[in-house]
Amino acid sequence: MYGADWCGDCRRAKAFFDERGIAYDYIDLVDNPAETDRVLERNNGIKKIPVIVFADDSHLVEPTNADLAAKLDELAAAGYPPEQVRLAVIENSTLGRFELLDGGEVVSFANYRPNPDDPASVVIPHVETAPQHRGNGYAAQLMDGVLGLLRDSERTVVPRCPFAAGHIRDNPAHHDLVTRPTPAS
Repeated sequence: MYGADWCGDCRRAKAFFDERGIAYDYIDLVDNPAETDRVLERNNGIKKIPVIVFADDSHLVEPTNADLAAKLDELAAAGYPPEQVRLAVIENSTLGRFELLDGGEVVSFANYRPNPDDPASVVIPHVETAPQHRGNGYAAQLMDGVLGLLRDSERTVVPRCPFAAGHIRDNPAHHDLVTRPTPAS
């Protein structure tokens, strides 16, 4: 949850989660002004808080308690286990990377850059998981999320990172997302 302590809607959303024993990470934008760019990107430049990011990479802006309850029910009905409701993959175009967030903390990321040979493609040269989070399957969850975001935005990928290439190779459902070389004329 991105917010500020002076925000009444932020305090209400925090109370909603606290009363129900729902774990969340709170990022105070006053204490962490660098996170404001992430909020503005997610909100298409609109300055409203709280912004609450969910495991399916959806978000709600200034949600009512009824909106929050409906979203949590939707996640549960979609089969998200409680421990994964905190995970989300986002595209952070400011830093040129996709990030796997666990309750707002970046636990794994994949750097990317535009493919100079194909504007509908990105090159992923590096995937990394924070040392304290290695061995939890986060890099694989990150790659699944990245490939989902690429599919949704009708982009393809050139996986230069050995981990990214191996993940795609081992998951045939993603083979169609690999950028095909352009034939020489």
